[in-house]
Amino acid sequence: MKKSTSLFLLLVFGFLSLVWSGEGIAGTLQDVKRRGKLIVGVKTDYPPLGFLDKKGVNKGFDIDIAKALSKELFGNEEAIQFVPVTSGNRITYLTSRKIDIIAATLTITEDRKKEVDFSNPYFITAQLILVRGDSKITKYEDLAGKKVATIRGSTGDIAIGELVPTAERVKFEGNFEALQALKERRVEAFVQDFVLLFNLLQKNRGLRMASLQPFRPARYGLAVRKGDKEWLDFINSTLVKMKETGEYEKLLEKWFGLEAKALWRLFKE
Repeated sequence: MKKSTSLFLLLVFGFLSLVWSGEGIAGTLQDVKRRGKLIVGVKTDYPPLGFLDKKGVNKGFDIDIAKALSKELFGNEEAIQFVPVTSGNRITYLTSRKIDIIAATLTITEDRKKEVDFSNPYFITAQLILVRGDSKITKYEDLAGKKVATIRGSTGDIAIGELVPTAERVKFEGNFEALQALKERRVEAFVQDFVLLFNLLQKNRGLRMASLQPFRPARYGLAVRKGDKEWLDFINSTLVKMKETGEYEKLLEKWFGLEAKALWRLFKE
């Protein structure tokens, strides 16, 4: 296993040890059942959580979490429709009833709780800084006065705005556009969740992490419209069941390798 992969896994499971400590849709729980299909907002540019494979099929950890909900609802994990969302539009898609639930790397924050209700946390991440190999940036304080790629509406964008207000945030809608800006020297750094950055690092030469000290740890939650307790309770009970039956552990192994399974067991002991 590559060194960067091992470092990534250590970070992931360090945060996952904290995880396992809401509401709505294009309808309520009963509306979804009557429709016979779950409509889910997902990322398509965020491997390994949500992305499109070479055939254009939705894949990833978030995708499989959503499929588990579909299976619990209908006995069929394919009774589901995936709707591409971005960090900037995912909450709007939910509140405007275009989707039933957000499964798209959405960090639980106090401000977002005013707009949506969150499930129990199902993943924890934090921010890191991706830079070019010749960069002298080693910590987020070094971003002062520099152009920094962020994703509009993301936790990383909010974090840099608060921690380094003199940084010039260059906001993108998608991760691949931000990555390209870094490679083309239009920005000096790219700040995003480490779960994504480690994936990008393995596929793009000439880049490195500014440091391996993550900042602003954050929990991911599945988001639903406010006030639908029945729907939220169903989602939370499904997540708990996945943990108890080992299904959650299997998904970690699937998307983060055999080492993930061993580390997850260590943290449960």
